[in-house]
Amino acid sequence: TESQGASFAGNAAGMGLSVMFWNPAGAANKQGPGIHTESNYALIIPQADITVESVTPTNAFFAAAPNSSEIGNVAVVPASYASYQLSQKMFVGLSLNSGFGLATEPETGNYDGAVLGRTSKLFTVGASPSVAYVMAPGVTVGVGAQINYAKGTFKFATGVPQFASTSFEGDDIAFGATAGIMLTPAPGTRIGLGWRSALTHDLEGDFRQPTVVFPGIVPVVVPGTTYKGTVELKLPDIVTLSINQAISQNMRLLGTVEWSNWSRFEELRVKGGGVADIVIPADWSDGWFFSVGAEYDYSRQLTLRGGVGYELSPIDDPKKRLIGIPDSDRIWLSIGGNYKITEATSIDLAYTHIFLDDSRFDRNTTTGINLKGSVEASTDIISVGLKTKF
Repeated sequence: TESQGASFAGNAAGMGLSVMFWNPAGAANKQGPGIHTESNYALIIPQADITVESVTPTNAFFAAAPNSSEIGNVAVVPASYASYQLSQKMFVGLSLNSGFGLATEPETGNYDGAVLGRTSKLFTVGASPSVAYVMAPGVTVGVGAQINYAKGTFKFATGVPQFASTSFEGDDIAFGATAGIMLTPAPGTRIGLGWRSALTHDLEGDFRQPTVVFPGIVPVVVPGTTYKGTVELKLPDIVTLSINQAISQNMRLLGTVEWSNWSRFEELRVKGGGVADIVIPADWSDGWFFSVGAEYDYSRQLTLRGGVGYELSPIDDPKKRLIGIPDSDRIWLSIGGNYKITEATSIDLAYTHIFLDDSRFDRNTTTGINLKGSVEASTDIISVGLKTKF
């Protein structure tokens, strides 16, 4: 919540514990006896209208189906952090996050785009234990582990929009690492550099593919066989560089540049015993995020924040855009603040509106039908956080 209030400007160089997600050296941000904690809850309210403008070759099933639908699903995403000082120079921390996730499902389940995506759900939860060590005045380093659970559900209409879904549902646990450094080269200047390693999930679960039969002129879908299947899901390395620069006693300027190695995500391939692989090409590019913001201490109890961000989507071509993940370049506008209730307790609030560029898709179904169309989307995020010391 703290970082969101400034559109994540300064997120790897901030003073709160949520810094640990991007930079494990942030475990040393809170000094003194006792356990420091931070809990956050974000309400994500997406809006995405998908319109299919052409189907090649077309047929009566597509002509009879609606050509558009809203696919956004509201979600609540929690995150928690804790740190403890072991000695004068050593600190331990723990982060619990959902770093990657999505949930899209059309309101109109038999619209034309259902053959490309009827349900796309990815739930992740990760635990990142970390250790931070003050090597010298103004120099803190941190390392940590990632233990990430993922569960994915993917469904699309079999052949034509009105037919039952081909589906896969599976889960997996993957492991990775984190590392970072926090520098204070001068009073009022904090520079943070953090890295989160790539994760590769081999989701294992059930693959279901209905069978289309032709007892007469009109085809009929009958239940098919359920197979044990796997999907390899490659999540990116993330490198974040941030600065937190005081320009007066009660005001700080913030900035962040972040790179995400999404070029690892080349395809979704469903492997099921006894049937041919289903391959959904992606071929994404790397993602970039830039943001600037500011913090202003209005009083001893109240700190105000604001920021703007610009994100270059890894999906930079209509042929790479998945209907279930209608991502595009976007602008973040955020405001937020922190109110200190007591010396040991404070609350954070943040609101963000994300303007996504109108975008297009040009995709082929697994049966060779080409769909072209457009996406109009935006997102609102409302967050609340509680910081405590025990």
